[in-house]
Amino acid sequence: MKNRLILCALLLACAGGRAAADEGMWLIQRLGEVYPQMKRTGLRLPAAAIYDEQGASLAGAVVAVDGGVGTGSMISHEGLMITNHHVAYSDICELSTPEHNYLETGFWAATRDEEIPVKGKTVSFLRRTVDVTEQAQAMIAERKAAGSWGVMSMRRLSADLEKLHAVEGLEAWCVSMWGGRKVYIYYYEIYRDVRLVGTPPVSIGAFGGETDNWSWPQHKGDFTLYRVYADRNGRPADYAADNVPLDPQSVLQVATGGVHDGDYTMVLGFPGRTNRYASSCAIVERERVRNPIVVKNRHDRMDILRRRMERNPKVRMEYSDAFFSLSNFADLALWENRCLHRFGVAEIRREEERAMQRWIEADEARRAEYGSVLADLERGYGARRTAQRHLNYFREAWLGPSEALLVANRVVSYLAKLDRMKRDTLRCGDRDAQAVVNGFSRLERNYDAATDRELLIRMVTNFTDSVPRTMWGEALGRMYDAAGGDAARMAGEAFDASFCSSSERYRAAFAEDRTVAELRSDPLVALAGSVFVQRFTGEVERAEKGSGPRVSPTESLYARALYDFREAQGKAQYPNANSTMRLTYGKVAPLTPSDAVHCDARSTIRGYAEKYDPSRYDFRVDDRMRSLVAAGDWGRWGEKGELYVNFLTDNDITGGNSGSPVLDGRGRLVGLAFDGNRESMAADLYFHPRYARTVCVDIRFVMWVIEHYAGAGRLLDEIAFVK
Repeated sequence: MKNRLILCALLLACAGGRAAADEGMWLIQRLGEVYPQMKRTGLRLPAAAIYDEQGASLAGAVVAVDGGVGTGSMISHEGLMITNHHVAYSDICELSTPEHNYLETGFWAATRDEEIPVKGKTVSFLRRTVDVTEQAQAMIAERKAAGSWGVMSMRRLSADLEKLHAVEGLEAWCVSMWGGRKVYIYYYEIYRDVRLVGTPPVSIGAFGGETDNWSWPQHKGDFTLYRVYADRNGRPADYAADNVPLDPQSVLQVATGGVHDGDYTMVLGFPGRTNRYASSCAIVERERVRNPIVVKNRHDRMDILRRRMERNPKVRMEYSDAFFSLSNFADLALWENRCLHRFGVAEIRREEERAMQRWIEADEARRAEYGSVLADLERGYGARRTAQRHLNYFREAWLGPSEALLVANRVVSYLAKLDRMKRDTLRCGDRDAQAVVNGFSRLERNYDAATDRELLIRMVTNFTDSVPRTMWGEALGRMYDAAGGDAARMAGEAFDASFCSSSERYRAAFAEDRTVAELRSDPLVALAGSVFVQRFTGEVERAEKGSGPRVSPTESLYARALYDFREAQGKAQYPNANSTMRLTYGKVAPLTPSDAVHCDARSTIRGYAEKYDPSRYDFRVDDRMRSLVAAGDWGRWGEKGELYVNFLTDNDITGGNSGSPVLDGRGRLVGLAFDGNRESMAADLYFHPRYARTVCVDIRFVMWVIEHYAGAGRLLDEIAFVK
């Protein structure tokens, strides 16, 4: 299934006549009270300057990177795009070699010819939006009347609507909001020739690393530059040497005056996912079931990677991207739990649910539609708790930690296909077998056998210690017994004997046709085939069915009830984030995260000298950076003798906003959003208006690095600067 964007336009406001909350991820289609509030708090632009399908606007300069993995901004009429260093992290790691380790040294193209094409990279521009709510609701009613509406029906409806509203040259995506209250089609122009222009070394782009992640103060130069190319007519095209830099419809101007406490800020981007209509039951399950399993297993993996990366620079290059991802999500789960507990999020939601239940019971129609929704959720979540623990252990400790086991899983999937075709031999020359025959490629890039072996041993041990034997399958149980009940020994012996753990052995295994029985006798293939997801999802389904209605559709019904309840109270509402383009507005703001602790809203270059520690990888500062900091020459990027590095705002962001432009009241670029603070880590479920902060890199520091550190001042000639 292809990686799908579900992108949409900005929501600047709620429906008319309601008071707006300061926080929020707003869409453009419903202008009302939010735009006036934005003007009162410092916006100096008309609404059309922010989003306009007929002409240039700020939104036209903001792009989804790789389908919403991150956000980028067009900053020159020669296709120059800026995003976060950590959004580019995978590209930087993939392009690095022992001879040219761009992660460690950085990279700056001296000419256009030196810019590096990035295979598979895309940037997407929003071009049009269409409200298809009435049509969607009519189609739903028709299909329900015909008895053809089921679990996957909304996905099929979206596909049908996309076909009905297809436009040549644009890609259409259908997305529903508020549990189907609104349905939109969004049209995107997707550019596929994207080239790396410049990136600082990790010691600047990710200074502070795992230690400073989700914290404040930070001192990260979290940025990277790409260039978007098009054909001679400015249209999307695959990479070609004669493609030309794109001249975008809109380009952001860069402000040189900096930001100060209380300044208006707004962020445009593609927040990935929030669950702010989730029930208290869902919050409790996240806090007590999912997050502890995520934290334990990912930190176990991080311990292994950290130790091996510190010993071997080659392993560091191969596993830096994997470690970054693990660290990000493990720390998120850890701090999310702390915030959920500290702020009493589940109880906040329960209090609202008690009021909602009284509102439901006050009306016969509401009782008929929503009367049992809370009771059904209580039963469903309670019944599936144990099954969810097993499923989460499968996801965290079995599915994904080991590359060798992933390779074995691919073999198992193809063998299942051969079973369905009633074939007992894998023919290496068959066209549909090539993905399996060439599976050794996963073992030749960013793979270290000794590291993967240790990961497999630790995770298989965690899995067998935590998941009952009834969920293992025959092969795992048999191999476990043969190893004397020693999971570590079993996993190590399986790894050593398997062709799936070595590219050389893998090539040899598929040098000639193999019977299905031969391939299934491989120990890692046997393990992969013994433990499969359907067993775990089936356990969850059976547990839920035994209690009454399924949890997922009941949560959707709950979300609609919560929406209706809040609407009846006159509360402004924005839809959950779902990788659609949003706008959030706020201000530059300091932070008092806890008793007797106060943090300024801006950090300075002094942090590099204060945190410098050559014995700790996260806090290395190379000689060039140290000498520049010591010299104190900030050029035109300083302010009263200081060079500011990062700053805080109270904007509402989440994953996918990484790289989003932070704009001032006149729509000028003042920074890039790259992180949240630890006190905002419950934001997937609950935005705290007092403690949540967005951590941003000051655009002046970005320009100082480009000009003074990288010596790439020629790039600044493309950019429009304003005071």
